[in-house]
Amino acid sequence: MFNDISTVYKKEIKSILKDKAILMMCIFLPFMIMFMEGFLTKNMADTDDSKTYNAYYINAPQELIPGLKAIGFSDHKVDKAACIEDIKNKDAEMLLIFPEDFKVALDGQNLSNIEIFYNSSNVDSLKIREKVSTLLDSLRPVVFTINADTNVTYDLGDESYVAKNMIASMVPGLLIMTIVYGFMSLASNIIAGDKESNFLNTVLITPVRRSSVAIGKALAVMTAAFISSISASIGLVYLMNVFQEMMGDGAVTYAISDYALVFVVILCVAFALVGLILIISTLAKTSRSAQTLAVIPIMVLFIGSFLTSNDGMSSMLAKFGFKNCLIPLWNATYLTKQILLSGVSITEVLLTCVINLAFGLLCLAIVSRLFNNEKIVNE
Repeated sequence: MFNDISTVYKKEIKSILKDKAILMMCIFLPFMIMFMEGFLTKNMADTDDSKTYNAYYINAPQELIPGLKAIGFSDHKVDKAACIEDIKNKDAEMLLIFPEDFKVALDGQNLSNIEIFYNSSNVDSLKIREKVSTLLDSLRPVVFTINADTNVTYDLGDESYVAKNMIASMVPGLLIMTIVYGFMSLASNIIAGDKESNFLNTVLITPVRRSSVAIGKALAVMTAAFISSISASIGLVYLMNVFQEMMGDGAVTYAISDYALVFVVILCVAFALVGLILIISTLAKTSRSAQTLAVIPIMVLFIGSFLTSNDGMSSMLAKFGFKNCLIPLWNATYLTKQILLSGVSITEVLLTCVINLAFGLLCLAIVSRLFNNEKIVNE
């Protein structure tokens, strides 16, 4: 039996190695998706910080001009009416008009009015408005202070929670979907494709046990999933470094053990997904129908990752506790977020891995059963 499995496995691996498209999907695509996500995130952040807007000021006090230029204002002189029309047409983002007798009134009387013209349907206009509001708020007269004693810690929670929550909400779904895209095409075609080309008929009439054929093909896809997982994990390291640079002083760090736990959990759910997609590939009559049906479990997994990343679901998921680890596929996205957010116990990791491995083995048993019932001549 093991010789038969090895023969089928080697045949499928050779076929994969000869197909450059599959190699690219398994080896390069997962890394490139993670890399491009980090690259675009980094460049968008860098561009936003140093961007100069079509934003102008009139009668600005000399003390405020450096601050206005720092957040992207231009010092070009403009006509009020023409500039307002440009803002309405989205050719400009903002016009800030100070009164000629601008002054600060500490008594709350005779306050100077600053006019801010912007366009709420223009994204850049909203961005510069937020920056202006922050700048002006920082320059308002001080009436009292809040939490002024720097020796006292007023925040009684985890100061890094916000940063961790952002990472933990984004990474699990992105990582799993990236890996799945790497091997989904192969998994959905490896049986349905042979069936469509009638090559499966040749395989089924050989003296090789049908269960060995199913297991050999599954191991080949699992090898591809393993390679995709490694590729995505390398890309994840780059993406996490981008997050650290963006957060600056508020950056959070993860231990190598955290990355290792994420990799193990993701690899186990990849095994479960391989088994599930192989069932679909076995049931499908053609490659096209197999690829179409394979999208269904992927979408379910995507919805699961969305729910785990939703803060509104956090309280409800917390009530289930470790029971979340008992649900195949779902448990991977849930546990990956917990690893990155607050840490998990080894028991939860083991339970999640065992559940997904058991689910994957059950799927392979179903594939073997379907192979035993497969007709030699397709209808």
